[in-house]
Amino acid sequence: MKSKWTFFGVLAFAAFAAFAVAAAPVAPPSTGTSTKFDDLPDSRNPIAYKSTEGQFSTTFPTGCARLHTRTNEPGADSPRTDIYVAFVTCERAGTTGEGCLVNVRRGVAGGLTAKAASDSVMNEIRELLAAYSVVPARQTPLRRDFGKHGTVEGLDVQAHPQSGTGDVWIRGLLRGDDMYFLVAWKTAGGLFNDPEYALFFDGFRPWVE
Repeated sequence: MKSKWTFFGVLAFAAFAAFAVAAAPVAPPSTGTSTKFDDLPDSRNPIAYKSTEGQFSTTFPTGCARLHTRTNEPGADSPRTDIYVAFVTCERAGTTGEGCLVNVRRGVAGGLTAKAASDSVMNEIRELLAAYSVVPARQTPLRRDFGKHGTVEGLDVQAHPQSGTGDVWIRGLLRGDDMYFLVAWKTAGGLFNDPEYALFFDGFRPWVE
């Protein structure tokens, strides 16, 4: 099957070499599918988490035990009632200007052509860059074959403000009819060398077993 992302050369930002990621710590045991983040104490370790509603699993950084969640709120975030939309946002405890989020949009690509689905992911990434007032420094197309879980494709973008310090990391993913957007930010900089954020991105799986 032809990749949805073969036209990246036309749509994507100017490409740079793939970036090196610091070695990630070993993920702790999962909290399970029924655990609510609001019921968890603050943690001194990264926290593995599964969302059956959002159909994803990842490991949030230290201090992100208490997350803010919302699902299918009316308005621009959920233009169709048959699309499941969820936001899971972490503002890292004890810090300012630092955190990460997962935005799940299940079923949003249903009925779209491959090009239209990829365009939608690209447009959302552009909107996120504008919202954080940053410009891309590196971008890397992604494609991973997870066997029975299917193929996941997308784009990884590392960005900075045009002036001053700070890092923003954005990853847009497409799996079947579902789109996932991962974002992390760190106004002090050093985001791309933080192994816990590397684990947040690279350990992300758009399914739950």
